[in-house]
Amino acid sequence: IIDSYLEKISEGESRWHASIESATHFLKSILSATMAISITFFPFLFTMKGMYHDFLLYFPWATTLVLFISLLVAQLVVPFLQFYFIRKPMKTEPKEETEGKKKKFSFLDGLQNFYNRLITWCFEWPRTTIALGIASIGLGVILFTLLPQRLMPTAERNQFAVEIYLPTGTSLQKTAQVADSLEHLMRQDERIVSIASFKGTSSPRFQTSYAPQLGGTNYAQFIVNTTDDKATEALLKEYSLKYADLLPDAFVRFKQLGYSQATSPIEIRLSSDDLDALKEEADSIVSILRGIPNLYLVRTNFNEPLAATRIVLNEDEASRLGISNTLLELTTAMRYGSGIAVGTVWDGDYNTNVVLKRTHADHATVQDLLDEPIPVYGGLSNVPLRQIARVEPTWEEGQIVRRNGLRTITVMAEVEKGVNVMNKTKEVRHELSRLTLPDHVTLTYGGEDEEYEEEMPRIVSGLLISVAIIFFILLWHFKRVSTAVLMLACLTLCLLGAALGVLIQGVDFSVTSTLGLISLMGILVRNGIIMFDYAEELRTNEHMTAHEAIYHSAQRRMRPIFLTSAAASMGVIPMILGGSGLWMPMGTVIFYGTLITMVFILTVMPVAYWLMMSGSTRRREKLDKMELQ
Repeated sequence: IIDSYLEKISEGESRWHASIESATHFLKSILSATMAISITFFPFLFTMKGMYHDFLLYFPWATTLVLFISLLVAQLVVPFLQFYFIRKPMKTEPKEETEGKKKKFSFLDGLQNFYNRLITWCFEWPRTTIALGIASIGLGVILFTLLPQRLMPTAERNQFAVEIYLPTGTSLQKTAQVADSLEHLMRQDERIVSIASFKGTSSPRFQTSYAPQLGGTNYAQFIVNTTDDKATEALLKEYSLKYADLLPDAFVRFKQLGYSQATSPIEIRLSSDDLDALKEEADSIVSILRGIPNLYLVRTNFNEPLAATRIVLNEDEASRLGISNTLLELTTAMRYGSGIAVGTVWDGDYNTNVVLKRTHADHATVQDLLDEPIPVYGGLSNVPLRQIARVEPTWEEGQIVRRNGLRTITVMAEVEKGVNVMNKTKEVRHELSRLTLPDHVTLTYGGEDEEYEEEMPRIVSGLLISVAIIFFILLWHFKRVSTAVLMLACLTLCLLGAALGVLIQGVDFSVTSTLGLISLMGILVRNGIIMFDYAEELRTNEHMTAHEAIYHSAQRRMRPIFLTSAAASMGVIPMILGGSGLWMPMGTVIFYGTLITMVFILTVMPVAYWLMMSGSTRRREKLDKMELQ
């Protein structure tokens, strides 16, 4: 608007009319560009589910509010300010006065002169220019396949969690001793402010994506508060491997809080009804994962085998006394299991169940079990268990897990700090592809890989809907399908800049990077509208050919496009310098993408417009001749 105002007053138009016309002339263009950037975020509210939907819930509304307020400022406030402050056009010294004098350096003038030579070369070699644009798209697609992927980053908090697992059946006293030992070691570090410990149970849910684990006598958990975010990162990097296997019979997991809902970064699930085959294949996978670098704490969710006793009934003696396997199971389960609930005792809002079972059920010996009286003849008499059965020592599974009704062993592994989980998962997939599984055993992947497979189609769907919305906005603006299709095809020019930015900064391509890519497409649409609108105006009012119109438009609109692109890219520098795992990827995509894409906007798009619209120029000339006749 200001650029147009300066042009009009330099042509002798009054400041009053120039200010009003510069604003009204660009109203439709600014409105279309604003809608292209803001409305295109809303499809994600329909395609995303769960935590990701909650995360993005207010982003489209905030963006739309800010941009439309900016539109009002541009249309209502800027015209008044330029009328009040800019009273004279920019001075240009006459040619005769500048002869013999050293010309003052002007960056924009130098840039304009360079661009004039560049665009002239592009129009002299149109096929080469288009080929370079297509090559940049192909390179961008290839680079996108190589980018480190991560849907959501870790949370930036001065806090992390510690989970301590001991063998199943470990007493609470021993678990508390191990937890206290680790807590004592950690409290020596000055970077740790406080530690909240939970023994035999887990903490309440204090962060959206961190689900508390099921408690037990063999489980303890810490919530550790540190001095700042950097201390959290340093402590996790130092402690994750240092204390993972330090304590006897225990493995310690240091968990950085994040936005991923996966329990473990890497999970391989084996499902079958054959328990022996599951355990055999799970052992093979555990051995393979332990040989892969950067993986640690490789384990399964079946836990350690438990020492148990098996009661083998003497069928002849039991039948004579009227005892069946079912009756014996019910009797022993009632007396040595969780017992029979007979009531509830309340202490304020907390309830405690009252159950009926043997007094020594929780610490019984094999001798106690052999001496256990078993009712016979419908309860008329009792006989000791030793008379009708024998007790054999055995080992049983610590935990048998079912998933969707099928027995499923999950092999879990942690990934070292600083290693991309998705890249490491690809390496695991490659190693396991050599494994030959029985036909009745199925292998699936969980962890962050499963989350990626579930959410990425929703993200792509939202992105495609956004592109469709941009197309209809362009169709409404230009009233011509060819121009809208051309602009839509040019959206792919964003890929190279976005991919290079992610690679240069060394960040992961995440959900916020996708938001940055959509913003980048909106910026491209805005700049394209600025250029194509002026070209259409020259063709309509000045009766120029497509070649002449877009050539002059590109030269005339270079400065506004450069200045707005530079402003957009400079504006996200604080996001990059802040180093936020959440917003740095978005700022990176916008910064590098805007600057690199600007080059293609100013070179490839004018040539593409000329080649596509040459036929429409001939049609317009025929119509003009018919009107004259």
